Amino acid sequence: MNELETPIAERTQELSGVLDVLQRELIDRGQLGLLTVTVLSARAESTERWADYERVLDEISTFLVDFSKNRLRRSDVMLEPVLSGNTYVLLLGPPRDARVMDLKDVRLVRGRVVRELRHHLAQHLDPNLIERYGTYVGSSRIRHAPDADIERIVYRGIEEAQAEAMSQSRIDQRNQVANLTEILESQAITMVYQPLVDLTDRRVIGYEALTRLPGGQFQSPDIVFKVATDLGVLWSLERLCRKRALENLPPLDDGQRLFVNLEPDSFFDPWLRSPGFVEELADAGLEPTRVVLELTERAAVKDYVAMRKVLGEVRRLGYPLALDDVGSGYAGLQTIAEIRPDYLKMDMALIRNLHLDPIRRELVRTVGAFADNTGTTLVAEGVETVAELETLAGTGVRCAQGFLFARPNNPPEVPEWPELPDRS
Repeated sequence: MNELETPIAERTQELSGVLDVLQRELIDRGQLGLLTVTVLSARAESTERWADYERVLDEISTFLVDFSKNRLRRSDVMLEPVLSGNTYVLLLGPPRDARVMDLKDVRLVRGRVVRELRHHLAQHLDPNLIERYGTYVGSSRIRHAPDADIERIVYRGIEEAQAEAMSQSRIDQRNQVANLTEILESQAITMVYQPLVDLTDRRVIGYEALTRLPGGQFQSPDIVFKVATDLGVLWSLERLCRKRALENLPPLDDGQRLFVNLEPDSFFDPWLRSPGFVEELADAGLEPTRVVLELTERAAVKDYVAMRKVLGEVRRLGYPLALDDVGSGYAGLQTIAEIRPDYLKMDMALIRNLHLDPIRRELVRTVGAFADNTGTTLVAEGVETVAELETLAGTGVRCAQGFLFARPNNPPEVPEWPELPDRS
């Protein structure tokens, strides 16, 4: 079996294991080009997103294997993660008609890797993952030096390539800050609404307000909230989102509620608990009991004692609470127990292809039983197929949200009600 056709875990090599080969190549060729592909976690301190992080790494590895087999000569060398498990290294020999490895040639290959990797990731990963874990490609050149240690030569080349890659990362970060500043100054945010439906009564129980940003500045809203958190302007951004959600909200029928997303830290925003916000709700024809504050999974609850206190104040004002993306991210069992939400919104990753996975079905059934026993409303997010809907109905889940019923829009779309197959 060719090395590049073996499973990822089996063909990953430590740099120390190939130093002898690299030294022979350097003596023979004099110079080698070096590319690094580094994946940066948007939340380096967190551990709960390892599955997503490793999925990004696996897709990059898959791409590099294909790129090495079909775009490079057999004499080119490829190494997989050699630095902290998040950096891939490609070593390139000189062009066929040249003895010298020109840095210009290395950067031409770098440009191809950047373009084709971007295209590959866009085809195989959710845009949120692509933005959450930045991927940067750097280039350098290493030379044979008879008196120098081969390990030092290679590591110096890797450091130079990573420095080039990180310079692009810093440029991206500056652009993100500038884009967010422009969004806040111009208040250029719009909202769309997606219905939550009761599958039994075939009625809309509420609408979730979803943020939409000016085209081209951010691929998805997730990253803008991360940038806002880092800049210390999260409250300002979420106040603007709530303002837009209320301004554009169509009239709600009796019993329907508006669901608005908040980061955990935004529950500590005094404006959320102020008479001024209650007045904003009244201007939109709402009272607190009809506005569900939905805790997102993008960040961890850092202090449950303080969180319980502020949520007690929020509940006394009449706001129902929802926990988003249960089964993913930070929305774990402790958060459920501490927050005791009125709504549990099950992550779409558990719902996807539910009809094909008995383990997921039992998980959904178990969470549904917990919700029934605690008086919590369970909502299945991301329902896209009739097969998923049919399986959900079999587990007893009553409420759902997803493209199968309606896409997010403004004004909201009227839900479609698919007919389930007759199993009698």
